[in-house]
Amino acid sequence: MRSLANMKILCITDQFEDSNHSSIEGIFGTYLKEWCEKVYIVYFTRTSDSIRIKENKIYIPYSYKRKNITWELNKVIDLNQIDSVIARNFFPVLRDVLKNKARYNYRVGFWHSFPHTFRRLFEAKEENRAVFRKVIEYKIRTYLEKNLVKKCDFLIVMSKEFKSTFYPDIDINYLPLPMGVYFNNLPSYKPNSDQLKKFIYTGTVDHLRKTDIIIEAISELKEEFVLDIFTQSSNETTRKIKNMGDVRIHIYPAISRKELFNRIADYDIGIGLIPENDLYNVSSPTKTLEYYSIGVPALINYLPEYTHLFNDESAFFCSLTKTDIQRAVKEILNTPKEKIFAMGMKGRKIVKEQRDYRVLSEKLYNFLTNAYKQ
Repeated sequence: MRSLANMKILCITDQFEDSNHSSIEGIFGTYLKEWCEKVYIVYFTRTSDSIRIKENKIYIPYSYKRKNITWELNKVIDLNQIDSVIARNFFPVLRDVLKNKARYNYRVGFWHSFPHTFRRLFEAKEENRAVFRKVIEYKIRTYLEKNLVKKCDFLIVMSKEFKSTFYPDIDINYLPLPMGVYFNNLPSYKPNSDQLKKFIYTGTVDHLRKTDIIIEAISELKEEFVLDIFTQSSNETTRKIKNMGDVRIHIYPAISRKELFNRIADYDIGIGLIPENDLYNVSSPTKTLEYYSIGVPALINYLPEYTHLFNDESAFFCSLTKTDIQRAVKEILNTPKEKIFAMGMKGRKIVKEQRDYRVLSEKLYNFLTNAYKQ
């Protein structure tokens, strides 16, 4: 057995070289390196035909996603020295990693962060388009994907609900690894004397997330408020919101995470409402955690992730219906900013204790260590 004190890990992501994914950078790019001898992160690129390495980051042409990725990686690092290879979301990558497991003697883990295969079926049913074809496609894909996961040494998922929903029949050592926050150098929310409440919504805006229902419910209120939406989405839902012509509601382009954190500190409430269904019940809503990392409490519903972390002393809860959203927003508008600040501080403490990427990195390291002992 290789020495655990000198653990070397290779994480093959599903991201491109210019991305700044919070969990990849927070865990593999920052804290996990404190416990491991070496942590390599692989990103894909469409701008180069050759593989290159810079410090602990490897950039590989996207064409290798479906073939020979381990062969190419072994050209720049010695895979015989790697203890664990973790493939994130891309099943073609996982297939190649598993095929070469015996050759390089590493352990294989699959990091499944979002059910993309199921999302295609879910969307087809929501839109009532090509449902029969999507059902067949889903069954075939799921059969093939599960056969690959069964061959892994371990599985990393967003939540226990993810495992019980999509892999209930696979007996495998697994770790729930939710999204978290990198807490270094973050600004803090400070309530001002202005009684006008400012709401912020960040992230995806589309019909699957029922953003249109959320915005319609809020816009029907007569009270004064500000709601700013920061998103890279451009679709029918965003156009519908813009066409409402409500001067209290504005849509802005997405901004960098660093800039976004600074902007969040100027708002009183974050909106973290996400539908409760098989697609999102297994998720870990990143943006809501980011609100709380600044000390801004959120308007949320009853997702398992939310009820596990927060209560009525740290969040405003409602069901995702227009009537209950309006009820909760009115409650917020009548809540003194001092109480909102106190709720945000309670929520921040919870997120700091449970979702700091340092905490999550240590959990992952202990999980990998125990997996070797077993």
